[in-house]
Amino acid sequence: MTDMTKVIAVVDSARRQTRFAAGLSSAFSAAGIGLELRTHRELIAEVSIEQPRGQAPIVDPDRPLMWLSSGDAVRESTPDARFLASEAIGAARSIAMLTRSPVLNRPSAFSLCGTLPPSPALAVRRTRHLDHEGVRAERFTRTWRADDDTDVGRLEVYDYAAGRSSYGPVPSSAGPFRSRPAVDRARLVKVRVVGDRTIAATDVALVTLEASRRIVSWYQLDLAALWWLIGEDTGDRTLARIDCWAWDAGFDADLDETAEAVAAWMSDRMRPAEVTQ
Repeated sequence: MTDMTKVIAVVDSARRQTRFAAGLSSAFSAAGIGLELRTHRELIAEVSIEQPRGQAPIVDPDRPLMWLSSGDAVRESTPDARFLASEAIGAARSIAMLTRSPVLNRPSAFSLCGTLPPSPALAVRRTRHLDHEGVRAERFTRTWRADDDTDVGRLEVYDYAAGRSSYGPVPSSAGPFRSRPAVDRARLVKVRVVGDRTIAATDVALVTLEASRRIVSWYQLDLAALWWLIGEDTGDRTLARIDCWAWDAGFDADLDETAEAVAAWMSDRMRPAEVTQ
């Protein structure tokens, strides 16, 4: 490792994260930290992993990483192209897991991003013990009973046989069904978490910000966006989704603030000798 180590951002800078990559470059430059952008394939082309007998794996070069993209965009639809793409993701993931330098959103053996489950619904349900009030109780039934009809107007129902969601089951369907209380008159609120810092609208309640930090920390994430449904009449919160990938499409006015927070996160975790002046 040289004295002029730079941070590597594994990012889809040519397509889905063009604006975010530009924001990161500006933020890191302002912070006096060198930053280089890489795709998954570019990363694995310049990094090797050695496994000496009886020793821990060695990543060379071992540099601070930001694990920001789930994979390079595959334009080809051939089996060979899909195979090479999956191999690139697997190799890049190994580098990010084994790197000893700081890694933002380091993947694990269980997930491409911290320990966040690949299923969005499962990711939300598993947070119930962290924020009981923010996760709706769900009920799974094989068939729809007659006495359930009284709750149709207040239930969201997913019909596995029909493959669609509605308020109440499809009459001709045999099920099975998943139902949960409906959220009426709610606004969608996004809370972005970077380390222990939250970025959100000014009218987001403190309890929601604290719940967001707990959830992100529990999933071993350093950067994530949580989407909440906030009742307009009651103020009750309901967790709708957790996303560990920061795509351009999900940004609004918080892009620059997020980039600056990421640069600050990395600066706090790098040794002074590793920061490029």
